[in-house]
Amino acid sequence: MNDKMNRTIDKYHMLSKGDRVLVAVSGGADSMLLLNHMLLIKDKYGIRVSAAHVEHGIRGQESVDDARFVEAFCKRNDIEYHQLEIDAVNEAKAHKMGVEEYSRKRRYEFFNSIPCDKIATAHNLSDNVETLLFRLSRGTGLKGACGIPAVRGKIIRPLIEISSDEIREFCDNNNIEYRTDSTNFDNSYSRNYIRNEIVPKLKKINPDFERAIFSFISDTNEDMEFIESVVEKAYNEAFYNNTLKIDVLSKYDNALAKRIILKYFSSFNISVDRLHLNEIVRLTQKTGKIQIYGNFFAVSDGATLRLADFKEKKSNFSFVSKVLKISEFKEKGVDFYCDCDKIIGTVNIRARIAGDKIKPAGRGCVKSLKKLFNELKIPQEMRGSVGIVTDDSGIIGVIGYCVDERVKIDSDTQNIYCLSRLPSED
Repeated sequence: MNDKMNRTIDKYHMLSKGDRVLVAVSGGADSMLLLNHMLLIKDKYGIRVSAAHVEHGIRGQESVDDARFVEAFCKRNDIEYHQLEIDAVNEAKAHKMGVEEYSRKRRYEFFNSIPCDKIATAHNLSDNVETLLFRLSRGTGLKGACGIPAVRGKIIRPLIEISSDEIREFCDNNNIEYRTDSTNFDNSYSRNYIRNEIVPKLKKINPDFERAIFSFISDTNEDMEFIESVVEKAYNEAFYNNTLKIDVLSKYDNALAKRIILKYFSSFNISVDRLHLNEIVRLTQKTGKIQIYGNFFAVSDGATLRLADFKEKKSNFSFVSKVLKISEFKEKGVDFYCDCDKIIGTVNIRARIAGDKIKPAGRGCVKSLKKLFNELKIPQEMRGSVGIVTDDSGIIGVIGYCVDERVKIDSDTQNIYCLSRLPSED
């Protein structure tokens, strides 16, 4: 058993000399074996070992006794001990989260608050099998089929290739004391139902079922490493200026194109489900937008696919105006200018409204601002923040883009009206 754990540690390069290793200890057989093993190998690997326990406040005195058991073991073995006490049920309700989800979040926040180089958790092969079956029952893809990783960041799992039956047998045969969580037998919890009911039935079909699943998970991880290397190369080809080039996406089959799209949106911390992913793929064959959730949309202009945040932004139309003689005028630092003497009445700056039109200077045609913005490729989510300049007779310009034919500068211009944006206070 100890050799198995050492092989796993070496296989995944879990430890380095001098590591401060924090062991997450519940008091159960898995975590007590892990803590005992870390003590056994600390000199061999040159590591320092400490322990952390979370008392969730769920099982009354039994939970308190677990904490005392772990603390007493650490005192006897001169192990630095850290403990967190929470009221998981009520705190989860206050945060509108499930108890298991909330407890996991608090545990890892606690573990990560303790100075260490590695966090060793006691997830084992049986946990991995249960996780895979749970994900398959809910619906998952190839990535979900990779199971629990042996290493993720600073988290290491030395027991990940050992079954819970092997662990309990070793503990019983080697006088390693441990606590038993009574809730492990409550099949109202999905994972317990899988462990206590589903897995035993599958073992009737194949007694070595868990080892078969381990092989499947290992093969899936190897396949994913290859797929991700292909995706990375294709993604780098498709990514341009915070968008994805549609002509590049279109040359790949759907399996690869979808993974490129998922990688793109995940870079903005946006999760895309299967339904929306299929809609986004169809969107790349036309122009338009679809809502992912909230203010976030996938937008296609026919050439690129991008993420857009359509959250209403407060328009900042803070400009300073001045009138200069033609001889004084310089374009530098000016956001909009026109012939001052052609302005009728009062100048105002506002956002675009439906039906707005302008006659761009030198174009010889009248255009709606919608068409003009399309031509200028102004992102849809930015159009509300573009300043429209008006006088008493209508629109005289679009700040930063064009001036109306009626107020353009010509050979008779003597005075120039200028607008310059004030520096942002943000």
